[in-house]
Amino acid sequence: MMLGPRELLALVMRLAYNRGLINIKGGNASIREGDGFWVTPSQLPKNMLKPDDMVYVRLNGEWKGRYNPSIEYIMHLMIYREIKNVKGVLHTHNPHTLALYESGLSINPAKYVEAYSIGDCVAVVPKLPAGSKELAENVVEALRKCRVAVLLGHGAVAVNQKDIFTALDALEALEDISKVELLKAVLNIKNYLKTT
Repeated sequence: MMLGPRELLALVMRLAYNRGLINIKGGNASIREGDGFWVTPSQLPKNMLKPDDMVYVRLNGEWKGRYNPSIEYIMHLMIYREIKNVKGVLHTHNPHTLALYESGLSINPAKYVEAYSIGDCVAVVPKLPAGSKELAENVVEALRKCRVAVLLGHGAVAVNQKDIFTALDALEALEDISKVELLKAVLNIKNYLKTT
């Protein structure tokens, strides 16, 4: 039996939570359907979401549901309006990725086999207020160039033209590679200190 978009959103958020990519009420995701998209609700535990909790947002900005949509629904809306063929959007709060990028380091996806879902590049968005139109506009511009963007002081966003799980795969790979790069940086410092 195939899962519908609302069931898929509940599942992907549970997986993101279990993987340590979001805290209990953090992160958000959406899946395109019809003349709009389904998005996760605001301030509900993400590991316990049910299909009926999801909110439908039309491309004109109107929404309906028993809960408010995620604070970042404007970002999702602008992505679907501005970037063609996007089927899913996932926003997580990758801790190791943020530590890496906030330290002035970054990843080169070309160096890692598991980065196939990330693509050729990772864009960087400056620190901007959560839920703001300014953040949404900057994310859209970043995602025109790359399928994945790191939001400084905030998290990461991935879009995909296939399905929401490919976006999750990209953010998981981003986090795993960030752990490797952080460990390499620490070991390089230790090795340097040993030789001086």
